[in-house]
Amino acid sequence: MTSLFKGGVIFVVHNSDQAKLAENLGGRGIIVGNAMRKGIDYEHVVSAAGPAVVRDILSSVLLPIIGRVRVGHTTEAQIMEACGCDGVDEHEGMATTGAKTYTKFDNKIPYIAGAKDIDTALQAIFEGASMIRTICGGDEDKPDIRVTANTIKAIYAGINKYVKMTQPEFDALMLAKSNSETMITLIKQTVALKKLPVPLFADGGIMLPMDAAMMMSLGADGVIAGVQVFQAENPGRRIRSIIMAVAHHNNAAKLAGICEDNGALGAAVNYKI
Repeated sequence: MTSLFKGGVIFVVHNSDQAKLAENLGGRGIIVGNAMRKGIDYEHVVSAAGPAVVRDILSSVLLPIIGRVRVGHTTEAQIMEACGCDGVDEHEGMATTGAKTYTKFDNKIPYIAGAKDIDTALQAIFEGASMIRTICGGDEDKPDIRVTANTIKAIYAGINKYVKMTQPEFDALMLAKSNSETMITLIKQTVALKKLPVPLFADGGIMLPMDAAMMMSLGADGVIAGVQVFQAENPGRRIRSIIMAVAHHNNAAKLAGICEDNGALGAAVNYKI
């Protein structure tokens, strides 16, 4: 399923109206976040969206639906699967409730996991992740696009390090990983492809078309747009401009027209650039 997202935009939503708008304008997928991120209970736990919200969104659109859950919370992942979600996104901006490294093969639906460099990316794939996204700098309310850009650069820097290894250096690396044939295979695939063997999506602070285009130019296979895009003065125009920017990221002339009128973000939105 995750390969279908390549070259497109996945939108984080909190309700079915947002999901329908994203679908109508050309979004490739939906991630269901929790609208009540703060003060959800006396311990201020940030959990997955409720099953009623998830089912309402599932019944409203035909796009693949991904349930966002806490890192290591296998029960939340199972609940999202039981609700009918097409995938699960473990998000570090919510909380870590269990082991950070564990097998994800127990679930029948694909996992999306965050990574900060080549080591964490390959570890997540080794555990069963079928798509990697950049770690979200800050949190979902105040994402930092600088972290997003630097993370993509860090992942490709790690890949290039593998690619440029001399044969003795590569042999030593393979020897160090000799206890895991799967990891050895992943590294060899990464070197052959000169990129990750699964899709890599940019996530965090992507709310402008020029930013989405830059992430693609850095090597992302697609982008995840935060729920803040729905707070733009003209959400439809903003969503469409991000989708078009991803599609035409290597055409500066078209990007100039796309970025000219993209619907300003509302004054209440606070994010770093």
